[in-house]
Amino acid sequence: MTASVLANDGRVADELKAPMTAIPLKSAIGEAAYNEAMASGEYVYVGDGKCRLCHRDFFIGRKQDMHDHSMRYITQSEHRDNPKCLVCHATGFGVKSGFVSMEKTPRLANVQCEGCHGPGSKHLKIASTKKTGGGFLAGADRPDRLKKICKSCHTDRWNRSYSDFESSYAKYRRAVPK
Repeated sequence: MTASVLANDGRVADELKAPMTAIPLKSAIGEAAYNEAMASGEYVYVGDGKCRLCHRDFFIGRKQDMHDHSMRYITQSEHRDNPKCLVCHATGFGVKSGFVSMEKTPRLANVQCEGCHGPGSKHLKIASTKKTGGGFLAGADRPDRLKKICKSCHTDRWNRSYSDFESSYAKYRRAVPK
């Protein structure tokens, strides 16, 4: 779908009239936990270029995923800088270390690994000690949080990618390279 087609989609007009979508990570973990984590300084967005160093197969597989191309739907439109669009089409928009603009933070464009799991700096710190896993605010060990992140952007208005959330989520999880 091209940006010009999307711009004419009535869902865009409806979205622009709706209240601002909350930061997906904040919606998933709750405001108090989110504020505490972000104030700690332990959680900073690093970009998926860091993820590929250890998760190469997953990184390559994600290049075929629509999430990794989410900015193309808004970059050619008058909505490329609209916060209501960027909160779902970029990684970490609205967070101090997250996406700001294509000019300032292109490394965080699209919905990358951290778009679902939260800032990766703590995970990288753990990995550098040769320990495995952990450090994410919404990791595989917390599927309830991951599902909330999905649902914060994939609302009834934007559900063309699935008709039943649970079966779509299960299918997506099975497709994830290990």
